[in-house]
Amino acid sequence: MSRLADAARKYMGVRFRHRGRSPQALDCVGLAWLAYKDCGEELPDYRLYGAEPARHGPRLTEAMKVALGEPIAVEPVDHSILRDGDVVVIRYEHEPHHVAVIGTHPLGYPSLIHAHGVYKRVLEQGLPPGLKMEKGGAITHVFRRPV
Repeated sequence: MSRLADAARKYMGVRFRHRGRSPQALDCVGLAWLAYKDCGEELPDYRLYGAEPARHGPRLTEAMKVALGEPIAVEPVDHSILRDGDVVVIRYEHEPHHVAVIGTHPLGYPSLIHAHGVYKRVLEQGLPPGLKMEKGGAITHVFRRPV
């Protein structure tokens, strides 16, 4: 188990809010930022994105590099390399624009812990082997900064 994944799970069910950075309302970047903060790591915060984050994809991945260092993997990403506590950037249809913390599903495969705008809350979704992500999504960057 990862301290970062455990910290992110504390916010399960918290409502989604664009640019949210509090235990009462979070967005995907805010969830990772707050989980690191709860683990004693102050990361540079990235809020320079509009209501349509897909338009800001390259800036998001660059901001993640500033906060977490160089990625350990870049698309195409084999899900077998994912570990508890990795932070991933995801592309749905367009530029990379979503962030999630990797957890481990009880059946042993990776899961995404993320603040999801469609579901309007923080949730955990499994990534069983061979599963295609919704809307053609793909993990584009994997960051591993242990806490």
